[in-house]
Amino acid sequence: MVCPECGTALVQGGRYCHHCGWDTRFTAAAHKNAAVGRLPAWKRWVSGLSLGLMAAALLLVLLVPRTGADTVPQVGMPAPDFEAVSLDGEAVRLSDLAGQPVVINFWATWCPPCRKEMPDFQAVYDKYKAQGLQFYAVNVGESRVAVRDFAERLGIDLPILIDTDESAQRAYRIVPIPATFFIDREGVIRGVYQYQMSLIQIEAEVARLMAR
Repeated sequence: MVCPECGTALVQGGRYCHHCGWDTRFTAAAHKNAAVGRLPAWKRWVSGLSLGLMAAALLLVLLVPRTGADTVPQVGMPAPDFEAVSLDGEAVRLSDLAGQPVVINFWATWCPPCRKEMPDFQAVYDKYKAQGLQFYAVNVGESRVAVRDFAERLGIDLPILIDTDESAQRAYRIVPIPATFFIDREGVIRGVYQYQMSLIQIEAEVARLMAR
């Protein structure tokens, strides 16, 4: 009789291999576990440990605040410059508005929250533009024809830019829209909103900008 694990010859009637440690009791137990659909205890322990480590790693990713390249610019940071195209086809840069308070809103016509907040942005812009407020409504991924038609139907005359090459989205690391940034006269971000804003919120943020 030889060991089924390593092939070492066993003594007559032997149930234990002194070479590799094979034991008939372990083999019988393994067959029993398989018959009832259960893993051996050591495999269950290893599987449970692996699942626990995976869960801990996932929790760590979800809870630890992101920093660096994968987050949008935050309050107190300089506003990244970018270039986009106006509805008239003119290339425009954020830096063209240096020294003036600016609101940047990333939006799209297919985004319901964007459509809902657009009239509120228009109302606040109309109220403060004579005092120097600047506004860029940066459309993401749509044609000038579609955006112009949308603006005309809603009666929107905000300065609209088309982010044709997605450079503005990359500069601000935009994933969800709407996303709105309030930038003071020094070019520093003073407010960041990554959801639909209310008229009260918009006016409050703009009033703070204008008071600086």
